[in-house]
Amino acid sequence: MNNYLKFGVFALIFMTLIFACSTEKNTGVNRAFHYVNARYNGHFNANELITVSLTAYRANLNEDYYSLLPLEAVPNEQEIEAFYSPIDTAISKVKRVITDHSMPSNDKPAKKNAEHNNYIDENWITVGKAYYYRRDYETALKSFKFINKYFSNDPSNFVGELWMAKTNIRLGNYTDAKLSLDKLDKAVENLKNSESAKQVKTKEKKSKAAKLNNAGNSSKKSDKPAKFPKKIKFEFERTKADLALVNKDKTKAIEYLENALKEAKKSEDKGRVNFILGQLYEGEGNFSNAIEKYRKSRKYKIPYQMSFNAQLKASILEGGPKIKKELNKLLRDAKNAEFKDQIYYTLAMIELRENNEEKAMEQLTNSAFYSTTNVRQKGMAYEKMGDLRYAKRDYIKAQKYYDSCGVTVDDTYPNIKEIRSKAEKLADLVVAVETAQYEDSVQRIAKMDPAEQEAFLKNVIKKQEEEAQAKAQRDAQKLRELAKNNSAFQQDLGGKGGGYWSNSNSVTEGAVEFQKTWGQRTNEDHWRRSEKTIVMQNTTGEGGENPEGEGEGTATPEKPSGPTVESLAEGLPKSEEDFKKSNERLVKSLYDAGIIYKEQLKEPDLAKTQFFGVLDRKYESDYNLMSAFQLYKMFESTDASQAAAQKDYILNYYPNSDYANYLRDPDFFIKKKERDALAEQEYVTVLQRYNRKVYYPVISRAESVMETEPDNQYRAKYMLLLAMSKGQITENKQELLPILERIIAEYPGSEEAGRASGMMDVIINGYSKNEEVVFGNKTIYTYDDKASQVVLILLGEKDNIDLSKSKISDFTREFFPKSKAKITTNLFGGNQTIVMVAEFQNEAEAKEYVRTYKKTRKYLLDLQNAKTLIITPKNLKLLFETKELKQYESFYQEYY
Repeated sequence: MNNYLKFGVFALIFMTLIFACSTEKNTGVNRAFHYVNARYNGHFNANELITVSLTAYRANLNEDYYSLLPLEAVPNEQEIEAFYSPIDTAISKVKRVITDHSMPSNDKPAKKNAEHNNYIDENWITVGKAYYYRRDYETALKSFKFINKYFSNDPSNFVGELWMAKTNIRLGNYTDAKLSLDKLDKAVENLKNSESAKQVKTKEKKSKAAKLNNAGNSSKKSDKPAKFPKKIKFEFERTKADLALVNKDKTKAIEYLENALKEAKKSEDKGRVNFILGQLYEGEGNFSNAIEKYRKSRKYKIPYQMSFNAQLKASILEGGPKIKKELNKLLRDAKNAEFKDQIYYTLAMIELRENNEEKAMEQLTNSAFYSTTNVRQKGMAYEKMGDLRYAKRDYIKAQKYYDSCGVTVDDTYPNIKEIRSKAEKLADLVVAVETAQYEDSVQRIAKMDPAEQEAFLKNVIKKQEEEAQAKAQRDAQKLRELAKNNSAFQQDLGGKGGGYWSNSNSVTEGAVEFQKTWGQRTNEDHWRRSEKTIVMQNTTGEGGENPEGEGEGTATPEKPSGPTVESLAEGLPKSEEDFKKSNERLVKSLYDAGIIYKEQLKEPDLAKTQFFGVLDRKYESDYNLMSAFQLYKMFESTDASQAAAQKDYILNYYPNSDYANYLRDPDFFIKKKERDALAEQEYVTVLQRYNRKVYYPVISRAESVMETEPDNQYRAKYMLLLAMSKGQITENKQELLPILERIIAEYPGSEEAGRASGMMDVIINGYSKNEEVVFGNKTIYTYDDKASQVVLILLGEKDNIDLSKSKISDFTREFFPKSKAKITTNLFGGNQTIVMVAEFQNEAEAKEYVRTYKKTRKYLLDLQNAKTLIITPKNLKLLFETKELKQYESFYQEYY
């Protein structure tokens, strides 16, 4: 009998479960069965997967504490890929629950009048959240809209509206996000005004028991509006703050985050919001509130790095001996070894607030020196040192710091374009000033008697050795810090781990061996980049304030033997010709520096010093006249006596110069420009006659210019036209030699002299018949002024191909934004790399590109001096077939 009873009970239970599986019957058993599945198999398990994934992500997150932290730490587009699997599993679980346990079936949701399973709405929310964290915002939005539509009288409607706002913010739909948040604001206001607020408070949370007991009635949508759930108030205020930050309204963001703090329950949320409030208050200049928030954030459960940065930020704002003492204590703590750069930077900022600039420079130097992995921090130290030196008008050192910053950080660094632009603009000044210092030094040393010279050079060598030794000691100290840091890290692991990386001696030895091979290379990204600005080091060995030798370009191992007295003496000027060349470089550098001070930096006093330096050298050169004129213009409105002195100097020593003519007639340059324009127009007319083969008028005018107009700016071209025209009408080409020789003698190094030299080679090779020829090598190329054109840029052997291509692309993108030209590279003849910019519609466009390229330093730097050619696609094909570059260059000189 007992067996029959047991069998009956089991059969009854089995049949009950079978019938409970139905989603179409709205009975207590059915609701309970599907409710349990929806709550635990779907909602709970899926949320656990998402929570575990986010927790793992945040535990290993290295945040950018130099910028305002995001209100919620979520994976970006690259990081989320690692979490696709658990999130997709969560989505799959919830979707299956929605399909299997909706009551009635969800096959035709539009025809459903009610949902009897009280946890289906939570599952829809979970689906939307999963898609949100997966960064599939459009799909997430659909889930939240579904909740709005079918659960309008349920508290989940407010949750869905809130997540719609969050999703729209990510999509950039800020108006839609504001509308959602405004709706929720009204709901919160209604909650406050509700007479039954206490009852709402006790009923707002769905408990398992409540849902089971009231399954029959609560399964249907109530006509009574739902109340705003207090459990989402923190997220609501945080989302409002997020939208305010997007709209750059920091005042409102602070207000909303203060409200969020009152609703926060989790310790990590309180800590993060306090930290962000500290950042916002600091940005608004409310330092007392910022200090308070930074200090408060450290009381909660936040990552060590956040706590550490909160302490540093509060310390900068608070300052004082007590704070500096705390920071120095942090420096002595081994576990902070990797943060030494940040601590030193904080100390530097405190010193600056106390107006101790030199002490601040010392701490910034330490910050850069101890920055081993934090590239951003190293860049900040260099930038700040550059700013301090720039403010002191010490532009030489400022350039080196800006340059070090520019090559240390990547393109994501704030203000990096301006920093690199400063370094680039100041680079020419550095070259000019240091060249002048160098030439002055070597001349001074060369004029010493032999004994004094030898003693001086020995002292130079001694200083270099001392500096090298001091640098080696600093590097050894850094290695010891690294070893100590590694040791502390191993202790934090409880002695776990082994092998090479747990042996501090091995690490140190390896680092030393690396430096023996590669030199003192800084720890930086893109260390192969060749665009570092190289500046000349003076022979006295006087260094700047650059502790790590940034910008020295030590890409090869050091030679085992140092400089000797003899090797240093070899570079000194000895003959009169040596001194002449040295003086030419010196006065040119002084003049160039003066122009940069005057035109770029607006530093008239520094500019005057350079121009007076040219005149004080007592070395006759064109720069004397130009410097005197610059001084005249600068003193013209400020010091009449000085201006008069410079005017007299020009009129007495250079009476026939253009500047003297200007001083006699202020309209001289305007008139000269008009004369030059007429001369250009006349030359073009004569050139057109030559092209039409009307040679005799060309010869007549060219002879007249050659003999009677020595100041004509086209005189060399006229002389060349004279030779070419006579060459077309005379059989004896030897008669052309005197004219060609005169061109070479009167205009050495000019383009016309090069052409004349080529024509002389042709004549010597035996042309005697009166043939219509182009003086140059016979060419396979054809000139077509209507064809499209390609610009060729010939790279040097040491130019980095990829970097050069990138620079040229950046230049083209900025200065020719409408151009559709594409940048490609090709190897020519085995060792010559050519960058091709193709195509331009005509010759004029290509020439304009080349002209702009030659006068623009931005992006290009030394590439500005690379050889350029213009060529048609047809001729380009011939060029690559024949590999005869010189032949095309001759053709190019003739026709372009």
